[in-house]
Amino acid sequence: SGHAPFEARPRAELYRSIRGARYPLPPQLSGPARALIALMLHPEPAARPSLEQVMGHPFLTQVRGWGTSG
Repeated sequence: SGHAPFEARPRAELYRSIRGARYPLPPQLSGPARALIALMLHPEPAARPSLEQVMGHPFLTQVRGWGTSG
């Protein structure tokens, strides 16, 4: 939406926000959308999902119908 997921000044606060996974989300986002964003922005890179896991997430498979046959 034209904004970085993490914005803060000074730089130390920015780093705290990233490490703490603190970022604003629009209130109209669904639970599955919030869950997917949280997974993708996990502060620990090894804990982030693979592309295959992202594409199989309920937000994409149920909401958008991706990954379904037909």
